[in-house]
Amino acid sequence: MHDTKAALLRELEERRARSHEMIGVLDDDALHRQFDPIMSPLVWDVGHIGNFEEIWLLRRLGGHAPHDVRYDELYNPFDNPRWVRGDLPLLDRAAASAYAADVRAEALDLLSRLDLDPADPLLRDGYVIRMVAQHEAQHQETMLQALDLAPGIGAYALAARPLRPRARTVDDTERITIGGGPFALGTDDTAAAYDNERPRHRVELAGFRIDRFPVTNRRYGRFVAEGGYRRRELWSDDGWAWRQQVDHEAPQGWIPEADGSWSVRRFGWRRPLDPAEPVMHVSWFEAEAFARFEGGRLPTEAEWEKAATWGPDAKRPRRYPWGDAPPTPDRANLDQRGWGPAPVGSYPAGASAYGVEQLIGDVYEWTASRFLPYPGYRTFPYPEYSEVFFDDPEFRVLRGASWATSPSVARSTFRNWDYRKRRQIMSGIRLAWDLR
Repeated sequence: MHDTKAALLRELEERRARSHEMIGVLDDDALHRQFDPIMSPLVWDVGHIGNFEEIWLLRRLGGHAPHDVRYDELYNPFDNPRWVRGDLPLLDRAAASAYAADVRAEALDLLSRLDLDPADPLLRDGYVIRMVAQHEAQHQETMLQALDLAPGIGAYALAARPLRPRARTVDDTERITIGGGPFALGTDDTAAAYDNERPRHRVELAGFRIDRFPVTNRRYGRFVAEGGYRRRELWSDDGWAWRQQVDHEAPQGWIPEADGSWSVRRFGWRRPLDPAEPVMHVSWFEAEAFARFEGGRLPTEAEWEKAATWGPDAKRPRRYPWGDAPPTPDRANLDQRGWGPAPVGSYPAGASAYGVEQLIGDVYEWTASRFLPYPGYRTFPYPEYSEVFFDDPEFRVLRGASWATSPSVARSTFRNWDYRKRRQIMSGIRLAWDLR
């Protein structure tokens, strides 16, 4: 038990060190400015991270009084949607950072004196500590989304990470056949998984085929070159209505060059588009239209999870596509190491038992599924994480993880979701086909 708690406290500190690293290279203007109405000013995230930790560690576990009740109002994401946060009287950089630091110091002192009580579902196996660490990690990814939309901040990148593995030459259109039959979807894990991942339950699926690799820029570029954004027959009614409201002719960040090639702009820097990398920053509507262009469809999240966690002779699911061992740099592109997606074929060691690759890391992958509770779902520990978003027709589920996702969040049962029209998320595509 002592070793578990020590490891969790290290995770808290590692996440905070990453937060400091991310904002430390930014000036005050970049931290305080709202770059886009769909994203928060980064200084709001700093205060919110501190407030969330205060609520769950100091108050819920320790019974502490609030630092300032006004912070609960300023940093409540449901009372303050993203587009109004730039107008709030937020704590400035120094005050927000000091608040988060004070909360952390008190939390570490409190946790040093608390046991991971198995009778308390918040403390059992350190659940609430993991939740706070995952929460900060998820906001780090959201902050990167905001920075990617930021004009005029100059080239932004953290210290160089280890190089990604060398990609092997592959057929980026290869498909894997997944047999039909029942399997167990979801998890019963109560140590780290969120409530929407539980409980594990039996699902019956017909056989299907699925891309071995995420859809590449090369494949998506053909859709662009052949007028996919202007071909009404490729778009659903909702997708075409969205397309008529925007001027998009390519994924977010793609820049046409005079010679007919493409460059990509990320975080203020620009480079030639790598055709072997997974396409990134596409909306669900774009993914749906591309699927129709290639004669396929988006997989359901059940199909995605079966391809990721099961295998032809499996008796139980794997925690990760490659097995139960935690992510390593040779298995997945995570934690901002590669500063973007890696070419397909880079991670054969991360393949699932079926042989499907790069399911975790690089890009989140859109599915056809609406965000719904699993049979037997129970809210824990608060409804605002999952319950309030269920069954909204504008949301679709994304699976996997991106290159910016923390390993503490990147598991095969993790369910992300976003509006169908959004593309600031590090979102990509993997297609499926019915067996005929």
